[in-house]
Amino acid sequence: AVVSTQSTGVTANFLRSFDEQFREYRRRFREAPMADEKAEVFYEYCDFVNERMAEDMSIQTLGINHSSCDERECVSNECPSMEAHLKEVLRLAEVNFFSLLFNNAFLPNGDAQLQKDVMFRQRLNELQVTASLDHPDIQIPARYHREAPWTPAQYHLNLLPAFKSPSGKLSCVISCVFTIFKLLFVGASGLTVLDGTTDESSVPGADDLMPVLIYIIIHCNPPNLLSTIEYINYFLPRNISGQDQYMWMQFSGAVEFIKTMLQRST
Repeated sequence: AVVSTQSTGVTANFLRSFDEQFREYRRRFREAPMADEKAEVFYEYCDFVNERMAEDMSIQTLGINHSSCDERECVSNECPSMEAHLKEVLRLAEVNFFSLLFNNAFLPNGDAQLQKDVMFRQRLNELQVTASLDHPDIQIPARYHREAPWTPAQYHLNLLPAFKSPSGKLSCVISCVFTIFKLLFVGASGLTVLDGTTDESSVPGADDLMPVLIYIIIHCNPPNLLSTIEYINYFLPRNISGQDQYMWMQFSGAVEFIKTMLQRST
């Protein structure tokens, strides 16, 4: 689906149309003492935006390029082009929300939480010295070594600090894991591009993904990793499912495994 170029201005005007309510949600969010209470306020805000979108004619009648449907038969609420546009409006509303509340949302426990992140990152720096491809806790199969150190996947993790919204950070993680799968496929099959069909024996699975993901997280070592995971978990999109949910669970599981590696090394 392709959204028309006029959508940016329409979306900006739409978000400005409820500035007063937006300020009230921000106030409630800042004053909420617990992370789960902050999450409730945020999800209320998302519901409010969805309700306003359903009522706003500028959003509902926005010129859409109906590239994936028959415009003559299209019903706006079911149109894939319109659905993509509404998701984008909600994403921008989330970005707007957390751009003004990031410090309060990301580090609710202040210096204590930040210090925990710093200590974890220092431990990972130390672990990098011994975390080789054939480390006994990692043991990446030899057929995948050619693609090491999986720089394209590390690139996406390095982008984590650039995003303030939970969905933005989540997209970095999902892109990282998806890129690993593509590179593993290349390593297993000997292909240089990811296309066509292949037999099941060359399709990487979770057992292939996890060691590489652990290796990448250790050597990429993004800042504030523990806080990032808590942040995404608290404000995880409610409609996450399928592949995205699987990739997030794999990433979270890899970090938990790294914690056990650090415990054993003390």
